[in-house]
Amino acid sequence: MSGFFRSIACLVLLSLCSTAALADWPHPRGPAFDGRLTSADVFPAEGLGLQVAWKKPLGSGYSGIAVAQGRLVTMFSDGESDHVVALDLRTGRELWRRALDATYRGHDGSDDGPLGSPVIDDGRVFVVAPRGKLAALKLADGSEVWSRSLAQDFGAEAPFYGFSTTPLVEGDVLVVQTGGPEGKSVSGLDKRSGKLLWSRGDEKVDYQSPAAMVLAGRRQIVAVAGKRVMGLDPKSGELLWEHALGEKESAAAAQPTFLGDDRFLIFVGDEAVAFKISSASGAITAKELYRSRELGNTYAAPVVHDDHLYGFRGEILTCARADSGEKVWKSREPGGRGLILVDGRLVIFGARGNVVVARATPEGYDEQARIASFERSGFTWPSFAGELILVRNLEQIAAIGVVEGAAGARAEAAPRAAPAHEFGKFVEKLGTSQRKAELLDEFMRTQESFPIVEGSFVHFVYRGEAEDVAITGNMTDWRRADALQRIAGTDLYHRSYELSPLARWEYRFVVDYETQLTDPLNPRTVPARWDETGYSELVMPGYRVRGYLAEPEDRPRGRLEAFTLNSAILGDEREIKVYLPPGYDGSDASLPVLIVNDGPGWLDKGRMANSLDNLIGHEVGPLIAVFVPPAQRWWQEAGGGKTGDYVRMLVEELLPQLAARYRVTGEASGRAVMGIGGYGLAALYAGLAHPELFGNAAAQSVSLRDDVAPQVLAMIGDGKRRELDLYLDWNVWEDRNTDLGYDLRQDGLNLATLLAKHRFNVSGGEVNDGAGWGGWRARTHRILEAFFPPHR
Repeated sequence: MSGFFRSIACLVLLSLCSTAALADWPHPRGPAFDGRLTSADVFPAEGLGLQVAWKKPLGSGYSGIAVAQGRLVTMFSDGESDHVVALDLRTGRELWRRALDATYRGHDGSDDGPLGSPVIDDGRVFVVAPRGKLAALKLADGSEVWSRSLAQDFGAEAPFYGFSTTPLVEGDVLVVQTGGPEGKSVSGLDKRSGKLLWSRGDEKVDYQSPAAMVLAGRRQIVAVAGKRVMGLDPKSGELLWEHALGEKESAAAAQPTFLGDDRFLIFVGDEAVAFKISSASGAITAKELYRSRELGNTYAAPVVHDDHLYGFRGEILTCARADSGEKVWKSREPGGRGLILVDGRLVIFGARGNVVVARATPEGYDEQARIASFERSGFTWPSFAGELILVRNLEQIAAIGVVEGAAGARAEAAPRAAPAHEFGKFVEKLGTSQRKAELLDEFMRTQESFPIVEGSFVHFVYRGEAEDVAITGNMTDWRRADALQRIAGTDLYHRSYELSPLARWEYRFVVDYETQLTDPLNPRTVPARWDETGYSELVMPGYRVRGYLAEPEDRPRGRLEAFTLNSAILGDEREIKVYLPPGYDGSDASLPVLIVNDGPGWLDKGRMANSLDNLIGHEVGPLIAVFVPPAQRWWQEAGGGKTGDYVRMLVEELLPQLAARYRVTGEASGRAVMGIGGYGLAALYAGLAHPELFGNAAAQSVSLRDDVAPQVLAMIGDGKRRELDLYLDWNVWEDRNTDLGYDLRQDGLNLATLLAKHRFNVSGGEVNDGAGWGGWRARTHRILEAFFPPHR
């Protein structure tokens, strides 16, 4: 063959190889580990639309999607085992599946299945299963080539939610954050045999994954481990540089993102932190460039395009300058938790299962197409291969094709209906007025209270200069906010809802995407669950407000005292506070006892001492109330994996201490335990498991997604008769989140139905209220009256 024809043949082969490479997405972060594909040439210039090519069920798991040779690979659980599965890219047909281990059960807020993602290289699939199995499988049929154990071979301790690192192939080396001590934190293995080539570092692994990039003229691995970031030579594992994070800083879920010009970015705590790597006199050093709060509070790594970063702050889509982290713009649409960049377009797996394509431009959010792929979204960012967008959630997987023409056109807006209320008429009048400021000031002066209640309509208003104002609370999904509309030419923002006149809501305003504050126009506030900001309270005209939360007047008061409980079962100590009712010291009678989970919350935010003082001797008989503080990791014992141990502590340690210190009744009918949410499930668990000790249990706003829920449900349906009185209530406007797949109102209804089916004695029920301390403490009297009537 002549040199000319040999050159032509090589060019043809290179062209074919390049075309094949474009069809692949071998790593969840793309071919270059940066979430980008810059030469796909898939989007039409005009009339861009999206269409579901195929969709099919898939079991639970957070794993990303890798694609090579026309095969899509991901990981999931079928309820029995965690699997790797290969599907045909074009049709979704299953080609093979390989069981890795028994299903890793979700716990303490997580779901079943794998967290890490597969990568594909040279006909092999590399995976890390949540129990620590590192395996290489054949892409052709899923057969195992080799495997290692992170725990046994590297001494790694499993992270709280299981191993989730995603491997990285760099040449012939498979780089894995193995997480072992004694120099085995990050390891390089021969990708063909699994033989260990090198190891470096002593830090345990959390939920980080390595990335490869060129920094200071050298191709290197960037990995976050423990409290440091480091650069490693991929062939030898040589430590090229390292940078210590702050002692109290966490980068447990860091995914390094290459910024160009020897820079990269990671999430540390709730900030994005950028570094620059430099080389001088043979030494490579790392320097922190900037910290930005414009990105972060998410697992979704950002992408870079034309010197700008595109990513999320929580679920707010954000554009920031790559050189400084300064905000350029933010958008509430389309929400979501992950994105990639394809040919200058952002491909976003948005909220509520929407797949969205938008231009990556610093000019602002510019949506070009969207399609509802599923009813709910997920935590896995999209992949792109073979001109298909690939997405999955905890239930399904789908391929979305790009189409031209009418499919990309937006529907015309429906004609605007006439306002259904006087406030709407005012808004229209204000919008067209030539004297807006005067008209608005006059309107605000004439309002008796805020929010403005007009029959069954409630109008929330906010005045002030802001880029964006939204409302969050009982009216929205958890951790979501509804945008308020601004009237042009004014500083008035507004949003209206229709609400029962018997109801109550808690809400906040969110100003400029970050600042949460109570309504400046509404003096009514209630405590927040997780912070000190509090919530504003909307009380509709028909909602009954009881007065027992106020400081008692002209009546005797009980007293609080404390003792320290050293728990061998839980391995901690807690200050137990005990309420002794008026007249306790002047009597020798034994009294009923109520154990209150999350005691400090009930004393402070629930004002329970006031409630006891006001109710005892009237609607309620004398009782001793015992307030148990939560653990630092309270979620583990409040419906989580340590709930059983927590109940054992109540039974085996707390009750004997109470009997030794106070005149508490020995009868189960005189003992009760109560709680909210996960601590409510703990209360039900205690009553159902130990009816001989607790004759009463109360729960408010429980979630049947909590770890201990299956055990509670099993005890309800086990057919055993128990002398047990239960109190259960839930709100019409409970915590809910469409994408996360939960609704505590439905959980309350389902639990009440099951209890009725098995003929338990249950009081309480659904309340025309919103979840929060304002509602929970408004039902204290119901719980106390149910269990401790005046003449029991």
